[in-house]
Amino acid sequence: MVKKSVKTIFIFFLLCLFLWQVPFVHAETEGKTSENEVFAIGTGAIVGGNLAQAKKRAVSDALMKGVENYLVGRLAKQGVVNNFQRLIEEIIPKAGEDIENFHILAEDQIGAKWKVLVRLRINDKVLNERLRQAGIVFTEGPPLKLLFLVSEKRGGNISCWWIDPETRSALSPTELVLHRLFQERGFRPINRVMSVPEAEYTEDMLSAGLQDTGILKWGKLFSADVVLYGQAEVIEEKEVSISLEAFDVSQGMRICQDTLSEPVMEGPQGREKIIETIDRAVKLLAARLTPTIIRVSVSDQEMVNSVEITIKGLKSFLQFRLLRDFLRKDVTGVKSVRQTRLRKDSISIAIEFTGDKYELLDRVLNHENLPLEINLHQTGEDEFLLSVL
Repeated sequence: MVKKSVKTIFIFFLLCLFLWQVPFVHAETEGKTSENEVFAIGTGAIVGGNLAQAKKRAVSDALMKGVENYLVGRLAKQGVVNNFQRLIEEIIPKAGEDIENFHILAEDQIGAKWKVLVRLRINDKVLNERLRQAGIVFTEGPPLKLLFLVSEKRGGNISCWWIDPETRSALSPTELVLHRLFQERGFRPINRVMSVPEAEYTEDMLSAGLQDTGILKWGKLFSADVVLYGQAEVIEEKEVSISLEAFDVSQGMRICQDTLSEPVMEGPQGREKIIETIDRAVKLLAARLTPTIIRVSVSDQEMVNSVEITIKGLKSFLQFRLLRDFLRKDVTGVKSVRQTRLRKDSISIAIEFTGDKYELLDRVLNHENLPLEINLHQTGEDEFLLSVL
């Protein structure tokens, strides 16, 4: 009995090691459509010697884990983090709806527990529809560029960088927290200190309390996809209140807004406690705002369009490759870049993209990582001439 128990434990250890290395596989059968399969180990407690109930619990546990593993692999880190609440409340509890079929590959008793190894097949169509209904969207391509217009108020004094943008003041504690937490959620925060564009600032861009027009102008100036506008207020060193509004720059509209107050935890007075509270408040607000920001911004970019650009003035093929890779990897909305014609003095490319073509070209011309100095002129409805200077 002891030998059998040791042998069983060893077998399950090897299975766990295998599954750790290969959390899910994409199985294909000749002549059939690709099928998604997931392996999972489930556990059921044996109560009162009832093995049938223990097996039932173990299978149910394995199916739940299988769907969870599949979702983690499908959505990746940011997708799971940004949609965690919807996943645990709306998707995972109804995991059985997403399972096309399953097979028990191995099972055995270990002590007072029943273990099963299950292979299950996920019904992608059903799962995709449930994800869509829950408002969970998949993002492809470069991350959304996010600009922060968030002031700090403390002791009646308000500080906001956009009142005097040419001074390039350092990032405030609130901005540093915003940059870190939203970057962890898959966004690309814009460092305003490193990339302040030269521009003529209008009056509606320089007041402490910005209106929608001023907010959107700042967003366009920095080629941002989304602007987060708001204020972090420290109230008598006892409470931090943060209000945020998200604006979609291409659509010129407010996406969502939220406000949250957090008490400053008891302890020694000082900067660290305030920052901890700001961090805690921003983390909660980010969790509430992010799904809506992504859903609205991505839906605006779903329709795929194309433009043809003829490039002249290239000094070498390396310059062309730098420009092509920049368009593919760094410009939000670009789906593909294909070379269409090669002439003695020019190269033509076709760019497939989502959203508005003029917004796309504006992102290219004002991008902080533009690898070459260029001019761009429209020559037709969907045709442009790009000259390398």
